[in-house]
Amino acid sequence: MAIDVTAIYKNTLKHYEQAKNNLILKEERGIFAHSAISDVIPGFKAEKLEFGSYDKENFAVLFVDMRRSTERAQNVGPEKTFLTMHIFLTALLEVVEYYHGKVIDIMGDGLMVFWGGKEARAKDNMVKSIAIQNAGLCGRDMLKVREAVINPIIDCEKLGTPISIGVGVTFDSVVVTKIGTADSYDVKAFGDCINIASHYASETENKVKVSKKIKNEWPKGEGGTIQFLSTKDGESYYLESNK
Repeated sequence: MAIDVTAIYKNTLKHYEQAKNNLILKEERGIFAHSAISDVIPGFKAEKLEFGSYDKENFAVLFVDMRRSTERAQNVGPEKTFLTMHIFLTALLEVVEYYHGKVIDIMGDGLMVFWGGKEARAKDNMVKSIAIQNAGLCGRDMLKVREAVINPIIDCEKLGTPISIGVGVTFDSVVVTKIGTADSYDVKAFGDCINIASHYASETENKVKVSKKIKNEWPKGEGGTIQFLSTKDGESYYLESNK
């Protein structure tokens, strides 16, 4: 079953209208902040970890961010940027929820999402192949929602130029650790696959760039609609839909 683009459009527009109404009611203009998501890495809780302790786990990792967001913000101003982000992030999060991803971080102009791990395998039977497939399909449908939801609303509301995004997806082991002080701490994940996914996202535009492991571990089946096109480096691929 495919994502319901119409439902995502309606939900995104609803969130946008709420943000727009709050902006109108707000007397002080120009201060817009995002709250960080904390302690959300699947299977790891801060209160159960010791400072400096660490563990390894395998995750499919997706990064998505907006291209040229700083330049865009300078051109349209803080109010339109504020409203744009409520459209942009809301629509992307709808896709993440559909594919059962775990949002690890919401940046100003993007997301980092995990799939898999021991907890997901035990609770939802999300084995490696399913985690990889969900991450890749989530990236593909983020591009679809960009075209069918995000940019049409931005155009209708006259919030500036169309948005472009980059998506990077990898799979590998990450190190999870508790870091900080007694009064200020968090659980963080570190690993080459996280850095690579972020790098893939930053160097692509309106495409999903994936690692060789994503391609090699992708579930095989007759009548598949996904193809992988090799990039120049030979170590990564663009995930595309045949339909």
